[in-house]
Amino acid sequence: MIRLIVSDIDGTMVPDSSDYIDPQYYDAVRALKEKGIFFCACSGRQFHSMQQLLQPVADDIYFITENGTLVRTKNEVLHRWSIDPADFIPLLEDIRSIEGTCAVVSYPEVTYVDSGEDSSVFRLLRDNYRYAIKNVPDLAALPHEDIQKVTIYCENCEAVCADFLKSHWSRDLKAASSGSLWIDLCPPDAGKGSALVWLQEYLGIKKEETMYFGDNMNDLPAFDAAGIAVTVENARPEVKEHADLIVGSYSDLGVLRELKRIIHS
Repeated sequence: MIRLIVSDIDGTMVPDSSDYIDPQYYDAVRALKEKGIFFCACSGRQFHSMQQLLQPVADDIYFITENGTLVRTKNEVLHRWSIDPADFIPLLEDIRSIEGTCAVVSYPEVTYVDSGEDSSVFRLLRDNYRYAIKNVPDLAALPHEDIQKVTIYCENCEAVCADFLKSHWSRDLKAASSGSLWIDLCPPDAGKGSALVWLQEYLGIKKEETMYFGDNMNDLPAFDAAGIAVTVENARPEVKEHADLIVGSYSDLGVLRELKRIIHS
């Protein structure tokens, strides 16, 4: 019996960077709650962005934010992981050495860049993802404590950052692709899988009672923590190989159709 359903957002429920979700999802979440099934939104997005997208049901669900570095409800932070403060400046310097990249630094309540308010990354995060975001003169001057995640932004990010991803940072931090534009760098003991396991223990729910929906490489650790791993037709081939079930793409509302099947079963 499924007692917890967890779903990624971008590429799974909605197109990447969308600020709109089909309202039928709100009805489905409410119906799941009435059936005694918890729902958790799990994303690389910050909480502010996720809350706005899911505002009508934000009081009824759990959130795993910033690629699995923070677990919370709408009103309470339940658990969090942070990057070692000593790693921040060396990490930032190495990102800056990669031509064509920008660094994005995420704290629990706000995200920072130093690329300017006219930069593509600032406009994408502010206008599409609806982030709480600020531009500062120099990211290195930010506090080194309480950093949830550092993200590399660039076109074709995995290829551009190939050498970086073979460096010691792939061992010292947890690096995961969150799409063609993003490489998320998180504390080594964090991630969507770790956050899901924490939430399961918090709710007293077993692995076999959990279903997880995802489409990208950063979802694979959560697949391992779920009894049923589900992906969408538009997912990466590597993700499809690890899924127990493939549903329709986000454009076909594949996740919604599966939720409705569960509700009426």
